[in-house]
Amino acid sequence: MGTHALPDLPYDYAALEPAITGQILELHHAKHHAAYVKGANDTLEQIAEARDKDQITPTSLVGLEKTFAFNLSGHVLHSIFWQNLSPDGGGDRPDGALADAIDEHFGGFEQFKKQLTVATASVQGSGWGVLAWEPLGKRL
Repeated sequence: MGTHALPDLPYDYAALEPAITGQILELHHAKHHAAYVKGANDTLEQIAEARDKDQITPTSLVGLEKTFAFNLSGHVLHSIFWQNLSPDGGGDRPDGALADAIDEHFGGFEQFKKQLTVATASVQGSGWGVLAWEPLGKRL
């Protein structure tokens, strides 16, 4: 299996100031996100080691799979998160085709925001919510 790598940000750490300080962005990327990448890679190594030593058991594998899933999802969600931030800002509401899709499927931005907020508040961890939209939405 391949290893996972911390992606570079598409902007400098200070690019989102004053909304997010460079220090906080660097901490979140270089430490927090990096910990998920390290956790995923370390867990892959532990699975490979257990396989090599013929020590795979239902109990050990379930624990390792849960740890891997937790770390990999943290890595993937952070990778998406960085791409959704911009030094140019995005305003309070989407516009164009995304706004039209939200209006069509949720009845407006406020209803969408309320549903996404409730959904993410119930997720284990800090409450991630991902809106899958074109072209990913059509492939699922």
